[in-house]
Amino acid sequence: MDFFTEYGEASQYQIQEVIGKGSYGVVAAAIDSHTGERVAIKKINDIFGNVSDAARILREIKLLRLLRHPNIVQIKHIMLPPTRREFKDIYVVFELMESDLHQVIKANDNLTPEHHRFFLYQLIRALKYMHSAHVFHRDLKPRNILANSDSKLKICDFGLARASFNDSLSAIYWTDYVATRWYRAPELCGSFFSSYTPAIDIWSIGCIFAEVLTGTPLFPGRNVVHQLDLITDLLGTPSFRSLSQIHSDKAREYLLGMPRKRPIPFSHKFRNADPLALRLLEHLLAFDPKDRPTAEEALADPYFSGLSKLELEPSAQPISKVDFEFEGRRLTKAGVREMIYREILEYHPQMLQEYIEGGDQIHFLYPSGVDRFQRQFAHLEENCRRGVASTPPRRQPTSLPRERVCSSEDGHSQDSDSEEQRAASYVARTTISPPRSQEEGGKLQPAYQSAAAAAADSCAKTYLKGAASISGASRRGIKGDNGRKEKESPRL
Repeated sequence: MDFFTEYGEASQYQIQEVIGKGSYGVVAAAIDSHTGERVAIKKINDIFGNVSDAARILREIKLLRLLRHPNIVQIKHIMLPPTRREFKDIYVVFELMESDLHQVIKANDNLTPEHHRFFLYQLIRALKYMHSAHVFHRDLKPRNILANSDSKLKICDFGLARASFNDSLSAIYWTDYVATRWYRAPELCGSFFSSYTPAIDIWSIGCIFAEVLTGTPLFPGRNVVHQLDLITDLLGTPSFRSLSQIHSDKAREYLLGMPRKRPIPFSHKFRNADPLALRLLEHLLAFDPKDRPTAEEALADPYFSGLSKLELEPSAQPISKVDFEFEGRRLTKAGVREMIYREILEYHPQMLQEYIEGGDQIHFLYPSGVDRFQRQFAHLEENCRRGVASTPPRRQPTSLPRERVCSSEDGHSQDSDSEEQRAASYVARTTISPPRSQEEGGKLQPAYQSAAAAAADSCAKTYLKGAASISGASRRGIKGDNGRKEKESPRL
């Protein structure tokens, strides 16, 4: 199978079969010959053809390195490219999951109330961890939730995620929100507000949970207007308080001009569902984001009684702004390639140390508009103190960097060659495994493994025992991990 191209670590993995293809590249199931573990290897082709797409990949691999939680998919390794300044493809090694929640919902019409509760519990606890790190996913949907036959779920695809870098988890400003419409919060449908909160993820989880209950999408809008119509058909006309907070005149006028709608009782919409489940679902799907619970509040809901121990649920430290300084700036192709290379080195500690000690790091960012304004303002302020009339520095054409951007033609060829030689020799002589850092421990492992996991697994065994198989939803040919023995898990 022509899967690897010039990657020295390829011999470590025995490719079994291709399990997914897309515009991004190919995903293959493989066996790690060093550990015997089954993994998924995602080959991302030509990642620098579009700088915005490359930035999305950079964002995702950074976040998945920093966010370590049992219900968030884990990157196990990223292969070292053969060259530093010319590589085009990357190979990311993930833990192997059998299916996704979309396929589970599609294949199973007999999921039990116990499945429903355990699914929602896992998603909410992942959100609680994610939001404690001040990260918003922004694109939650069934296809972005991986699933195994033991009922375990893991959130994936963080390409649209963003982090808030304020002292508290306050609103964030976005102009590029493009998440799937059906799971999009109403405040995003009409650009009601200029800033958004973690409540956008809470809404998406509510839509997903409703789909789990019924087997069909809750709000399959054909466009934004139809989406709002479907939302108000179920929830009724928003309150005057909610409407008064909408900043968009057009959106507010549209909603005010609607015929008055009465809400449909959730017990009528979701017949035979657990009343406690519907009570929580109504809160998750509140039209006004201020009325939705936080993930932590949702975990404390009576619906999860006996399943959730809030004090033992893992949390994270807020993401550092230093790791995401590229956000909101104009990136060069050479710059984003260097940043992705630097991120790959996180999985190659010895090479990372050599890279840091070498100090051969590119100045890769175009200055942002804010930076330019700050320099101009400082220039005016300095001349004002001197009593000298002055104009700010003239703006340079945006097609050219204001600061020097190094490239491989700038006299770095010898350095590049030595880097590549070190990389080749390192790969040849070293068994490379993903870093087993304390990041996997910290707040997460002691508490979770000793108590929270035991409680969750115990409840899962009790509630999910004897349910139907989802083998029909599994990706063809993928089986469970044969290399590890774990506690018996509940099966779907």
